[in-house]
Amino acid sequence: MASYTYRGAPIRYWWVPLLAGILSVAIGVWCFFNPVATLSALAYFFAACLCVSGLFHLFFSLGNLRGSGWVSAMAIGLIEVIGGGWMFFLPENVVAGAFVFAVGIYIIVVCINSICEACMMMSYSSSWVGLLIVFLIATLVFAVIFLAGPIVGGIAVWLYIGISFICFGLYRIILAIKLKRINKRIR
Repeated sequence: MASYTYRGAPIRYWWVPLLAGILSVAIGVWCFFNPVATLSALAYFFAACLCVSGLFHLFFSLGNLRGSGWVSAMAIGLIEVIGGGWMFFLPENVVAGAFVFAVGIYIIVVCINSICEACMMMSYSSSWVGLLIVFLIATLVFAVIFLAGPIVGGIAVWLYIGISFICFGLYRIILAIKLKRINKRIR
């Protein structure tokens, strides 16, 4: 099977962003339905999801070493695996505080990377890229609100985390659908 690219970035594995998007939406929905879950339980769940997402990014990058987009996917994958693993080894009384800042910073970093991805897709169609960027800007806004007062917000913390993950997940799902269509068009 040939490896097709958009401006050097691989689209052969369009289903990887789809899986990451579904996982992100699932985390967001889980936050809505479990507001009384302890922060440390959510932190360990997040760490596990972060490791899985990192493995997906690493698989994506290793499968596309000939394209030019594999470096950023590998970097994000390594950061996710290392960050998730680090959170597993923290003491339970520290993991909740680390989680608050780790999730906020993680969401901001992946949103900035995803805005770059969306801008690269603009050469295929600018109409749907605007929708992707709207989801990413909403995700950034909720992540900044979350970081500005995570403990003060109380129950609102779950709301901000949930909405951030759902918005980011929707972005990844739409991106995967568009990549699949582009891949079919190229063939």
